[in-house]
Amino acid sequence: MKARTLAGALLALAALSLTGCAVDAGSGRSAEEAGDDFRQVLDDTQQLVGGEWEVRDDPTPRGCSMPLWVEGDRYPALRIGTVPTTTAQLLTLVEEYWGGLGYAVESAEVGEATELQAVGEHDETFIFRVSDNGMTLQGESECRPH
Repeated sequence: MKARTLAGALLALAALSLTGCAVDAGSGRSAEEAGDDFRQVLDDTQQLVGGEWEVRDDPTPRGCSMPLWVEGDRYPALRIGTVPTTTAQLLTLVEEYWGGLGYAVESAEVGEATELQAVGEHDETFIFRVSDNGMTLQGESECRPH
């Protein structure tokens, strides 16, 4: 009887954990729509900080895995900017903008650069690095099913 009760409890726990994964449907957008929204945030960030930017976004999606082993796509991006005039002000502008969009933003020192990392509700990621030598803006969109 004890083994049967334990087996029932384990089965219920497994069902709950699977249900929790299945309930998280992400944003509900297609991979292309999520990529477009992601690139729009990058475009807006570029305009906010100013300068000249070289866009090196890869139009080809990268494969990714979602809960319950569902295969999906996410879009990467990379932009390289000119030397900034006021680093501290730019960091504050970007941090406030991304924070206002609901992203969790963290700051770190990476060599000579200061880096802001932001992660969204659906695991989209943004990285802004700025130093006396220039700026970079990069990241990946939300993972969405094919």
